[in-house]
Amino acid sequence: MKERLITLGLAACALLLFWMLFLPKPAAPPNAPPPLTTGADDEGYMGMFGWLAVTKVPSLVLHQRFDRLSDKAVSPRPTGNLLIVTLPFKVVVHPEEFQALDRWVDAGNTLLVLASLDDTPLWDAVSDNFLPDLTRITRMTFNAKGPASKTSTQGTAASSLLTPAGSEIELQPSGRIAVLHGVARLATLSRLPSTQWQAGAQTFAPVLELARRRDTAEPVMWLKSNGHGAIILSAYASLFSNNVIGKADNAQLLANITAWSLQPGGRIIIDDAHQGALDEYDAAKFYADPRLHRTLLWLVALWLAWVLGAQALRAAAPNRSGLDESATLRMTARFFAGVLRPVASAQWLLDEFFERLRRRHGLLHGARPPWEWLQAHAGVVGTDLEELRDLYERTQSGHRVSLVRLQRTISQISGKIS
Repeated sequence: MKERLITLGLAACALLLFWMLFLPKPAAPPNAPPPLTTGADDEGYMGMFGWLAVTKVPSLVLHQRFDRLSDKAVSPRPTGNLLIVTLPFKVVVHPEEFQALDRWVDAGNTLLVLASLDDTPLWDAVSDNFLPDLTRITRMTFNAKGPASKTSTQGTAASSLLTPAGSEIELQPSGRIAVLHGVARLATLSRLPSTQWQAGAQTFAPVLELARRRDTAEPVMWLKSNGHGAIILSAYASLFSNNVIGKADNAQLLANITAWSLQPGGRIIIDDAHQGALDEYDAAKFYADPRLHRTLLWLVALWLAWVLGAQALRAAAPNRSGLDESATLRMTARFFAGVLRPVASAQWLLDEFFERLRRRHGLLHGARPPWEWLQAHAGVVGTDLEELRDLYERTQSGHRVSLVRLQRTISQISGKIS
């Protein structure tokens, strides 16, 4: 009887360990709901979406990733559409989505980016650093005015460089163009303290300033051309939220952007997908299905009955064969080949090669590969260096390369400079 109780206790411990490692745990409730078109809270977009419906402006709520933007069901015509996105994203954006978004805008569409730079809504209280995503989308650079950062509101920046919690900063237009017709002032609201930011152009494409803060005269809204399309960036995510859209001339600005962006047959697309409302597999719904719970309970009951049964468990026969090192290497190689993308393996090989060069020859560490040093080395053949450059550029753009060709090139160069 004692042995059965010990077995039962060990089985219970095994079940507890399985639950801890593999089954999802209830997540802590979010501080605030994300900015969705279904959000009726102060920071939702139900008011904006309702206004579009009342005025009969063709609109669509996007529940798919950006690589579906060119589908007829999303964009009925290839040009003359407007996409409204809010940053930071709650859903990770894949690299191919960025490329699809660039092509969509370049074709002749408009992208309106509402980024929580100079304001911090409640739903952005615990967000990670989203500047890489914002830089990738807008091709602009952003620098905080002081040592504080967007990811840490407990910075040591001077109070003049921070927007206090609950601030209602008023914006004023910077010129007289069609997008700003009838706009004299804009209202904003920052629920939490927020760092002030400066933006700069990353390319030679012209950037037009649209609005400034009335208190500091710092620019906070920009218009940037992108191919045949355009990108409008607002440093305030609260500009068209439920609590602010009816104040000042915010609704007039939205109407102007709509009229300026849309062409006959075009559509306004509001991105809810990357705020969590994505039409993909939902693990939470799967684990909440009662049929799964009943199935697991039956499996646990049968397993416990088998463990506590009268049949004695036979010990496994010892493996007297030696360790097959070649088989271990093959299994390890298959594992890495299954979990690593070829382009990630190629990038790792290149980074390891350049880092080895810097350590061995005392080169300065930096983000760029030491191309000048390699070109000046007498032992490096020009064809090998050109091939290495080509492979490096392809990996940086996410294209797949031949790992065998890359390893051969690295080995040839390493043998000549060692």
